[in-house]
Amino acid sequence: MTWQVRKAVLPAILVVAAVAGAIVLVRTKPVVAPSDKVEQPWLVSVSAVTLADVQPTLRLFGEIVPGREVELRALVAGEVVAVGEAFVDGGVVAKGTMIIGIDAFDYQAKFDELSAQIGEARARLEEITAHRMSYQSALARDRELVKLHLRDVERMRSLSGQGTVSAKRMDTARMELTKQRKATEMRQSDLAAETAHVKQQKAVIQRLGVGLRRAERDLQRVRLTAPFDGYLADVQAQVGRRLNANDQVARLVDANRLEARLTLSDSQYGRLVSEGPLAGRPVQIIWRVGGKSFPYAGRLDRIGARIDSTSGGVRVFARLDGADPGKLQLSSPLRPGAFVSISLPDQVYHKVARLPESALYNTNAVYVVKGERLEKRAVQLLARVGNDVLLRGELKDGDQVVTTRFAEIGPGQKVEVR
Repeated sequence: MTWQVRKAVLPAILVVAAVAGAIVLVRTKPVVAPSDKVEQPWLVSVSAVTLADVQPTLRLFGEIVPGREVELRALVAGEVVAVGEAFVDGGVVAKGTMIIGIDAFDYQAKFDELSAQIGEARARLEEITAHRMSYQSALARDRELVKLHLRDVERMRSLSGQGTVSAKRMDTARMELTKQRKATEMRQSDLAAETAHVKQQKAVIQRLGVGLRRAERDLQRVRLTAPFDGYLADVQAQVGRRLNANDQVARLVDANRLEARLTLSDSQYGRLVSEGPLAGRPVQIIWRVGGKSFPYAGRLDRIGARIDSTSGGVRVFARLDGADPGKLQLSSPLRPGAFVSISLPDQVYHKVARLPESALYNTNAVYVVKGERLEKRAVQLLARVGNDVLLRGELKDGDQVVTTRFAEIGPGQKVEVR
């Protein structure tokens, strides 16, 4: 056999041998009997249902703001000649503490000048009053003389009918009566003039008194004092500076009227007002800074004047409480602008189940273990409290609710409780 023939026949022999070996292997392989499929349970954790009244706590955030803040302004013009020891940004001042003192020379001089003028006017009033009393006494005497002359004329008239009194004497008596009446009228006019002078002088004294009170007030205003306990900010005056009336000196933040400003969502606000008025409800305010926590007690004070149209929330203010309102806040490190957390009691939910959030599916269903199988129960989500949820629905005390989540969960699923 030639080399070429062997080269062509050898591959064919190899292929036939391989096919024969495969047939032998297939015919001689062992036969395995099929086994029945066994259902494997899911290993799950459960939480027992306890229906009870629950009042969760709202965890909110807010900012400390001043409940009362005023701009301190110079009430009179003049040069600043003194400032208080705490007259610096952040200075703590008590009510009545001097803020600044303005040169009082001109105001003291004005006060003294008006005091002297009032003394002079009162002396003039005494003089006019004495003249008036003199005219009044003289008028009384003139009236007595008129009565005497009148009786004299009447007596002569009765005697003239008997021919014992001459006509000349009768005329003389009448002339004397007329003179005295004229003198009495003049005296009465003088008395009326002096009475008017008294009223005029009293008006002068009253006018000067108004000026004196104004000068006294300006003299008192040269010393600007704190109207309440607080912290100074935006200090803008120092010794030597001349101030005009109404120039700003500083701002004063009331230390005893610090408030926490926070925003409630529409749902939170609706729940809270359904329980009654917000004002007076207790809150817990915590300021965390530098790894330290500073707790403060407070109470809701009022609702903001406007609804926040951008966020849709309702702004409310909580006023900080203090055991000693006049002193406690002055020693507190808390200041306006601090970011704080606020705990506020929510509404009371009656007969609800509090479960881990992992037990809730599609916000409206949970799965309860019955024997070794699961049952689906419809529920209503009322609120979230941290990592828990408050539910009401097809649940009763003692139900074992699955809290383990897995994709294959469904009614009738076999489970094994850990």
